[in-house]
Amino acid sequence: MTNNKSDLIIAIFLLCFSGIMINDASNIRDLGFEGMKADAWPRVVLWMLVVMSSVMLGKSYFQFKTEDHKDNSKFKINFLKFKNALLCFGMFIFFLSTLDYLGMLLGGIVFVFGLLTLLGGFSIKLGVKHLLISVLSIGFMWMVFTFGLRVMLPEGEILRVW
Repeated sequence: MTNNKSDLIIAIFLLCFSGIMINDASNIRDLGFEGMKADAWPRVVLWMLVVMSSVMLGKSYFQFKTEDHKDNSKFKINFLKFKNALLCFGMFIFFLSTLDYLGMLLGGIVFVFGLLTLLGGFSIKLGVKHLLISVLSIGFMWMVFTFGLRVMLPEGEILRVW
């Protein structure tokens, strides 16, 4: 059973965050290319988040209002429940902070390998498998974006491609 007070707080936070980001999406510069505007996809994703957060808010409000839970008397968040999500966010912040130095290719490999190792456990056999998965998946993604789509990805200080 979930804590309805925390669901209410999270839903309100997500609605506020979505409103701020939808407002900020109007500041995305239009580069003048034909087709969809640059702010189209961010707005679609944010409006889907608004709909899902509204459903979550209504559902948790009515459960909180109609049911008398012992959980409603105290509010506490068990952060161990969110260990995997916090590890993912921490690794992503590390990835973004080292992106200028490592670049997309090396940083992406380190990011995927780190996540697989932190979340999936570590042994020699798993380490080799994680390394193989991270090198192949990020290498393929990097080749598609760099050579196929001609997107300039951050190259970093260590490995200069051009």
